Amino acid sequence: MPANPRILIIEDHEIVIWALTKVITGTFANATIFSAPTLDQGIEILQDNFMNLVVVDVDIPGGNSIKMIAALRSAQPKVQILIHTGMEEDIYALEYLSAGANGFVSKKAPFLTVSEAIKLVISGKNYISPLTKNIISDNFLRGRSREANSSNHFNLTIREKEITRLLLKGKWTKEIANELGLQLTTISTHKGRIFEKFGVTNSIELYIKIQKELPLFLKELT
Repeated sequence: MPANPRILIIEDHEIVIWALTKVITGTFANATIFSAPTLDQGIEILQDNFMNLVVVDVDIPGGNSIKMIAALRSAQPKVQILIHTGMEEDIYALEYLSAGANGFVSKKAPFLTVSEAIKLVISGKNYISPLTKNIISDNFLRGRSREANSSNHFNLTIREKEITRLLLKGKWTKEIANELGLQLTTISTHKGRIFEKFGVTNSIELYIKIQKELPLFLKELT
């Protein structure tokens, strides 16, 4: 995690910029903060200045589309992107995460939650809220009775299926280890194998792939 992060806020409401600035400076005392009221102005700043993180609203001039993620990355390919929006999380979160955002947090979330999301994303991790995790898990549970297109598609072992079920419920590695009575290193090894079999590198990609390929995956967990 950078000690002196450079963060760009793309937001057209001054009160929200003020609130985000308070959260960021409360989290990183030495942060350098830039702001822009439109997507185009934000991209111009990115083209001329290195940034560790972009915190961007969806509903801004020039935005309001998943294409904004690609536009930001075209200006700075490795920048981390956190969506901070008042738009409905249960409708839009998976769409923007699938498009490449590193996190999606609601403007209704408490300051501590926003701070945690910023810390996770700026450190190179991904932020998925409990609500979004529940949506993915609920979709999985509702679809359990659907017919799978192929059995043993991902070749999961019994233990890997068990751990995948818990990952779908939003459990962290330590929680899974405690629940199954296994060592953290054992769970980490299983997670690595699960990620490899699904062709993903982290939990957020796993959630998204399960969401997209649910019919194939259901057979593996029955």
